[in-house]
Amino acid sequence: MLWGRSGNMCAFPGCKQILVADETTTDDPSVVGEEAHIVARKKRGPRGNDPLPLEKRDFYDNIILMCSIHHKIIDDQEDFYAVSTIKEYKSNHEKWVKENLSFDAKKQKEDELYATYIQKFSEYTNLDNWNAWTSWLIGSGNVFPKEEYESLNKLPDYIISRVWPGRYPKLEMALINFKNVLNDLMKVFHEHIQERGDGYQTEKFYKQYNESGDHELINKMVDRYNYHICLIMDLTTELTRALNYICDFVRECIFEGFRIEEGVVLITNADFLSFQTYRVEYIEEQRTDYPYKGLKVFMEERKDRDIHFGEGVDESYFRKMPWEE
Repeated sequence: MLWGRSGNMCAFPGCKQILVADETTTDDPSVVGEEAHIVARKKRGPRGNDPLPLEKRDFYDNIILMCSIHHKIIDDQEDFYAVSTIKEYKSNHEKWVKENLSFDAKKQKEDELYATYIQKFSEYTNLDNWNAWTSWLIGSGNVFPKEEYESLNKLPDYIISRVWPGRYPKLEMALINFKNVLNDLMKVFHEHIQERGDGYQTEKFYKQYNESGDHELINKMVDRYNYHICLIMDLTTELTRALNYICDFVRECIFEGFRIEEGVVLITNADFLSFQTYRVEYIEEQRTDYPYKGLKVFMEERKDRDIHFGEGVDESYFRKMPWEE
């Protein structure tokens, strides 16, 4: 909302500097603008003694888009640049953008709706801490943190129940693709789920056969356990690819500065002895409308992804129910 209504320009009178530098052949776009608080987040900040409640200080009405120079000026000279003065700058600038630029009100309204969905999606996925929490899931502990597990369980219904404007079908399909991967990850994880204090993990189901004395059976179940763990790791990795795919289309369709500073979402495979961090994305011919084509196809194709932990198809994950026979 802020960047769109500001025309990606500094709102300080007479400035109008473009605040997103275009990408080059070798580099991503560069965000040179700053989202400046009119009333500071904290009481001790510039204009922070304003009666505006702390919980409302990150709202749209209290943020103005500026270049770094004018952001510093209004904060350093807070007595001269009062709250009412800066709000007038913001109002006048957005009015000027609307009247003088090719401002598409319908597009702006739809972009803001998409942005609302992406914001909620980011909260459900704990996007800012993705690498940290997924490292528990693809590490030696194979732990699905409780907060993320419960939050992600709500996400598929949220995605399919949205009223999609249809302006950016590639972005919408990328979100559906993420939902499809997530559904299969949850389904596979539930095959042998075990609750623990800080979340859920895969039950070591092979142990129930240890007392049988049948070493061949025990080895077979250990192999099945390892296959299951690797499948969870591969699905989590695929979910990260699907997440980066969404971020690509947010930048392409809505705001080219989206997560430019944070960069691509990474994952880390951690065990007791080492940490290995990976950048995983859909590449070349994988970048279709729906890169993830279902669990069985993924079992076959995962070996061709940028990284994978297991391979092969296990038909037991597709057993039919009695009424399907």
